[in-house]
Amino acid sequence: MIKYSVNSLKHRQIRSWLTMLGIIIGIAAVVSLLTIGQGFNDEIEKQLSAFGSNTIFVAPIAESQGTAAAFRGGPGTSPTSGKLFERDADRLRRIAEIDEISKLIMGRGTVGFKDKQITSSVQGIEPGIFEKTTLVEIENGRFLIDNDQYVAVIGSTLSEESFGTNKVSVNSFITINGKKFRVVGVLKKTGGGFGPSSQLDTALLVPFKDAQTLFKDSLAENEVGAIVVTIKEGSDVEEISDKIIQEIANSHKVRADEKDFSVINPKTIQETIGAIIGLVTIFLGAVAAISLIVGGIGIANTMFTSVLERTHEIGVLKAVGATRNDILKIFVFESAALGGVGGVLGTAFGIIVVYLAGAAGAPVSIKIEIILFAITFSIVIGLISGFVPARRAAALSPVDALRYE
Repeated sequence: MIKYSVNSLKHRQIRSWLTMLGIIIGIAAVVSLLTIGQGFNDEIEKQLSAFGSNTIFVAPIAESQGTAAAFRGGPGTSPTSGKLFERDADRLRRIAEIDEISKLIMGRGTVGFKDKQITSSVQGIEPGIFEKTTLVEIENGRFLIDNDQYVAVIGSTLSEESFGTNKVSVNSFITINGKKFRVVGVLKKTGGGFGPSSQLDTALLVPFKDAQTLFKDSLAENEVGAIVVTIKEGSDVEEISDKIIQEIANSHKVRADEKDFSVINPKTIQETIGAIIGLVTIFLGAVAAISLIVGGIGIANTMFTSVLERTHEIGVLKAVGATRNDILKIFVFESAALGGVGGVLGTAFGIIVVYLAGAAGAPVSIKIEIILFAITFSIVIGLISGFVPARRAAALSPVDALRYE
């Protein structure tokens, strides 16, 4: 019966390929979207793990603007509501579970090297927290250390591309807002990405006190751009986040539910970005599902047409001993074969799309579960689409079928 079904499909090659096209397109879309979506989630988890699951960010952005807005904040992002001050960081020292506190200042400055000037984001940092993360890796030179003055660590893009043919290397001198800084380190290239490492390739890191001097005209007295804390091992991140909220709310003399700042921990970041990626994936997956539905309708249409064209053939098969169940199996197998072959080809095309997306810089994560799901799903689509035409073929009377011209 299998050989008979395959031969029937071969005799109608053009129709069979056109029928499978909808399944191929739909499965390719599903595989590529699910794989790229999984890649985004894996990349986010990897970066958050590298920065540390016990790290908490405090940003001067109102909670009403959402965690995503706070997370997007970075170098050169001005506070839209509220401010943070050094006294806020000092107040957090009351929390016993906090291991270390680091203050940041973020702004934009005019950066010069030789005869070229650009406008770039500048981050003033206290290096303590970054020494404990694998997120920041040095390619050449060293990272900032305590008591450094007028030195800088730069990202790979800033080093190699931002100043044209002039490459900035370790011990080169650059100017930031007219003040001279010596480059002591160049960061390892990350290729962009998402989350905390998304801006490292264009980063320009200087000591916190130097940044206070650079941006004194745009900052209030003792203002900071953000506070990063690490908590002691074994402490509950959510519980400490609540304590931080309470302390800074008291410092700002606001209620916790009306706070003019955001407290962000890795779980919050992952949930927020994961929710966004999930919604986009679901939407695009729904679009891809339409292709599968169209493909299923195509299979059903092909099988109905095949039953009509092969009515006389069905009568002959029954006359020589084929049972109703045999006829049902033949047509169900044909529809399942259309779905299965379409699924395999669609999966192959989807993997090609994934590799192309990966080569273009998108994070991808190919999992065997997604491949098996795609192929199984396409076979099921074929079975469901072909069942009604197959049952109709099996129900034909041998005498009536033989008379059909």
